[in-house]
Amino acid sequence: DEPPGQVLRNAQSIGIDLQSLIDRRLAHLWYEPPQEFEIDRHFAQIEAIVEDFKPQRVVIDSLSTYGSSLGATERSFRDFFHAIVALMKEHQVTAVYNHENPEMLGMSSMMGEFKVSSLVDNILLMNWVELGDTFRHALTVAKMRGMPTSRTTHECEVVNGQGMKVLPRRLAVAVPSVPFAGYLGLISRAPERHSPQGVPEAP
Repeated sequence: DEPPGQVLRNAQSIGIDLQSLIDRRLAHLWYEPPQEFEIDRHFAQIEAIVEDFKPQRVVIDSLSTYGSSLGATERSFRDFFHAIVALMKEHQVTAVYNHENPEMLGMSSMMGEFKVSSLVDNILLMNWVELGDTFRHALTVAKMRGMPTSRTTHECEVVNGQGMKVLPRRLAVAVPSVPFAGYLGLISRAPERHSPQGVPEAP
C-alpha cells in the first residue's frame, strides 16, 4: 500500500535500517501503484523478482489492496491469489500475506469477503484490545495446517530496533478456565461471566 520511500522511513523510525539491507542485496522492496495495476503483468513481475532475487521470505502487503483493484468477491482475485501461493510454494518461499480487517475491535470473520483461508497454511490474527483507557496489541494463532494449535491470545508490542515482541504470560494471574455454560453472549463476541451462583450444574 505504501511507496518505497515511506516504507524506508517507517522502518527507520523504529530503528531498522532497511536501506542498508537493500544495498547489500539482503532485502528487496518492490512497489507498483494500484492505479497502474494490471493483473497478468503484475504477476509476471513478481515471478521475475522471485526467480532473480531468490528470497527465502516474502511479505505481500496487502490483500486488501488487491481486493480493491480486482474485486474481493470476483474469481479473478481468487485465481490471482492462488497463483501467488503456488509460486511461493514452488520456490519454497515462506510468504506472509497481510490483510487489513476493516473491523477495529473484534472480527466477525478472519478473512472477511476474501474467503481464501483454505489456500494458506497458517493464519495469525492481530488486533487491538481496549483495557481501561489504553489500546494494546494482541496476537492469536488462529490456524496452523497439520499441527496442534494453542489459540491463546498473547499480548505483544513493537520494540524499536527489534520488531515485534511477544510479552510473557503471567500464569499465576491468568483467568481460570470456565466452561461455555459459565458465560453469556458467546455469539456476540462480548461474553460476560455468570456469577458463581449462576453457573448451571453439570447433569
